[in-house]
Amino acid sequence: MAATLAIAALVAGTAGTSYAGSKAQAHKHKNTAVLLDTVTVTNYGSAFAGSLTTMGAGSGKHDRPALWVKGANTLLGLGTGPAGVSVSSADAHIAVSIPIDLLDITGFGAAAGLSNGPGTGFAEIFSPGANKNTIPESIIGTRNVSFDNTGCASLGDPLPCCTGVNAGTCQFNTTGVNTPQGLAYEDPFDGINPGRDILAIANTLPTNFFSTEDFLDGSNGGAACAAFGGFTVGTIAEFDTKTLVSGTPGYNDSAEPFNNAPVCTLPAIAIPPDYDEPPTSCPEGSVNNTTIGGCLTFLLGPVALAYDSTGFLFAVNEAGVASGGPGFVTVYSPGAFGDAFPAAIIGLLPTDPTAGAFVDPAKIGVLSGYDYTDDIIFVSDVGDNSIKIFAPFTNFDDSSFVYTGTELGVIHGGSTKLKRPEGIALGFDDDALYVVNNNSSSLEMYTDISSDLYGGDIPPTLIVQGRNTKLNFPVDVALPVFTPSSTSTYDGEAAAR
Repeated sequence: MAATLAIAALVAGTAGTSYAGSKAQAHKHKNTAVLLDTVTVTNYGSAFAGSLTTMGAGSGKHDRPALWVKGANTLLGLGTGPAGVSVSSADAHIAVSIPIDLLDITGFGAAAGLSNGPGTGFAEIFSPGANKNTIPESIIGTRNVSFDNTGCASLGDPLPCCTGVNAGTCQFNTTGVNTPQGLAYEDPFDGINPGRDILAIANTLPTNFFSTEDFLDGSNGGAACAAFGGFTVGTIAEFDTKTLVSGTPGYNDSAEPFNNAPVCTLPAIAIPPDYDEPPTSCPEGSVNNTTIGGCLTFLLGPVALAYDSTGFLFAVNEAGVASGGPGFVTVYSPGAFGDAFPAAIIGLLPTDPTAGAFVDPAKIGVLSGYDYTDDIIFVSDVGDNSIKIFAPFTNFDDSSFVYTGTELGVIHGGSTKLKRPEGIALGFDDDALYVVNNNSSSLEMYTDISSDLYGGDIPPTLIVQGRNTKLNFPVDVALPVFTPSSTSTYDGEAAAR
């Protein structure tokens, strides 16, 4: 009954907002292709001109957006522009990530006069139907955070600024949100976290030397760190949005991540005095809150997230690309938290068939099957203007205890019109694939995508582009994809092989 009421409320709440005019638009474009779904796009824009565009179902190639969120109140234009976007399937709220506030207008940028205040960025949530210069309902992040020891070392304090005699000069990052890029809402109907609406945020910082669990449970997190040169980079912080403060806006500086499992941002050698044996806790002052983090996670600069309909969480890792390393995808089992070893790793392990599959991966979309083993993932690759298609839960590596996936095909070529493809999303019940191109400021729709899993030089069914559309260097695209009927089965024993 609760699910029925929620869906009824969602339909009633969106009928006059994000879906407004879709029938009229479809009639207007009766003999031409139109969008099959209402989709929301983040626009990087020019400097300090970020925005959020919602194109209604039935829109044509040059139509105006149904909703256009832009202006000082939105906080979308704080320098870098918005990055990731996700739409809740529970109540149609829109979550957006802002990697950094260049001018420190909000307190999420570098604090004035403090060398140890690099800024964290934040995530914000807009109500369904938000339009124009609107204020977000909730902001997730911790203002005026300081991280390093630069400001205190000159004062004779050997510890980071959040401890010791200068503890009052900084703010602990309670939320763990730090330079966020991708984000994703979990399927609220998958049964993993009943009664909650979970939002996962990919943070490209901090550096993690080990998890708080590594020395307590005897795990081999230290060995995993060694495999990455001594550390990994980035975390995934999850939040139950139903517990967040909301308002005009509602700040959530003190909100801890859901299933909080802190990591350590300093190596053990930094703990004074020297220890004969490994310590049993983080170095003082180096704890960083998060949900998923630590060397066993294999996270290396996560920039995009997506859930399937059984609760598996997919992350695109891109930090190693700049130094000549591979980009790759890691997958975490439903409900995973802490220093969680992935259920699948695609594109990383050198002895596996998907090794080196990516040039520079950007975003990810999941086509969920009835069973999680039927999942298909689509990953945009800005390095070669392509979309790569994989069956992630295949090729189980017995030596590494992880699935390494199979590449099914690549969408690539002149007919695709892909020009730095970034954001990617899939319609649940209409077999449509949506992609935004950053370089051409366009939104593409591919239809009957399940018949094109082997890729090729496929032309899009529709390209939405032009001044009227308000698309302005788009970065990500999203739509609510989960429904109560999108149930799947999850065999936890098989996933933990």
